[in-house]
Amino acid sequence: MKLSFAINRSTITAALTGIGIFIILSILGGLLFMESGLYNIAADQPHLTFVRWMLQAGKTRAVQIRSRGMHPPNLRDSSLLKRGLILYRKNCQPCHGAPGAANEQIGRGIDPKPPSLLIAANKWDDSELFWITSHGLKLSGMPGFQPRLSETDIWGIVAFLRRMVFLSPADYKRLTVAQDQGVTDSSLHWWPHDDYGFSQLKEHGDARKGFELVQRYGCQSCHTIPDLNPARVGPPLTGLAERQYIAGSLVNVPSNVTAWVMNPQQFKPGTVMPNLNVKSDEALDITAFLYTLGSLERLTALKRTLGMPPR
Repeated sequence: MKLSFAINRSTITAALTGIGIFIILSILGGLLFMESGLYNIAADQPHLTFVRWMLQAGKTRAVQIRSRGMHPPNLRDSSLLKRGLILYRKNCQPCHGAPGAANEQIGRGIDPKPPSLLIAANKWDDSELFWITSHGLKLSGMPGFQPRLSETDIWGIVAFLRRMVFLSPADYKRLTVAQDQGVTDSSLHWWPHDDYGFSQLKEHGDARKGFELVQRYGCQSCHTIPDLNPARVGPPLTGLAERQYIAGSLVNVPSNVTAWVMNPQQFKPGTVMPNLNVKSDEALDITAFLYTLGSLERLTALKRTLGMPPR
C-alpha cells in the first residue's frame, strides 16, 4: 500500500515537473521568437493562417461575452434609421464602403482589411454590433466611437447596418441623394413592409423540383452547377446563397432571384441571360434550389433581421 502511494506520488511529481518545464520552455521560446523579429508585422501582408484563426476566434468570444445583457431599442424606427445613415456615411463608409460605394483611401492598406459590412454585419447580433462600434477592436484599426457618439447615435448605426443589407446600390444612392437634398424619397421606405419573398419561398419552393428544372431549362450549359457538368459562359452558381448581389445590382433575396429567373432582360437589358419563359412557380422552385448552394449563414441572418424563424 505504501509502495503504491510512493509510486503514484513520484509519478505525479514527475508529471508536474514536466508540465512546469514545458511552460517555461514555451515562454522562453516565445520570447526568443519575438526577439528574432522573424514574424512579419507589415500591414500590407496577411497574417499566417493559424494566427488569423486564433485572433478571429478570440475576438468573437470576447465580443460575445462583453455584449451580453444589452437591450436594443426598436431598430426599425425611421428617425433612428435616418440618424444612422448620416453617421454611417461620416464614420463608417470611408473604411467599410457601402452599396455601390467603395471604401476610400483611408480604409486601404490596413491589415486586417476593413470588411464590407454588407456581409460582415450578418455575423454579429445587434448587441455585438453595438459593442464593437462603441469600443472598437484592438490591433484591427477599428476605433471605438463611444467617446464622441451617444448611445442613441451608436444604436442608429446598428439600425442602419440592419437596413443596409437590403439596399441595392441604386437604393443607397437614392437615400443619400434625398438626404443631401433634405427631401423624402417616398418610393423607398426606411423599413420595408414585406419579407422579400422568404415566406413564399418557404411555403411553396421545392429545391428538388428546382434542380430538375435547372436541368430541363439547360442552365448547366452556361453556368457551373454542383453535380452537373461545368460550364464557363456565365458566372458559376456555386455559393449563390452567400452572395450579396445577383446580376451585379439586385440584392440577393428570394423575390429578386425569382423575378430575375423569369425575366432577366427586365432588369438588365442586353444581358446574355435569355428569357426562357419560366413560370412563376417554376422560378420559385429554381430559387429554392439555388439557395441550397453555399453557406446559409447570410440567408439565416437576413431572416433573423426580418423577425422570421431561421428555418
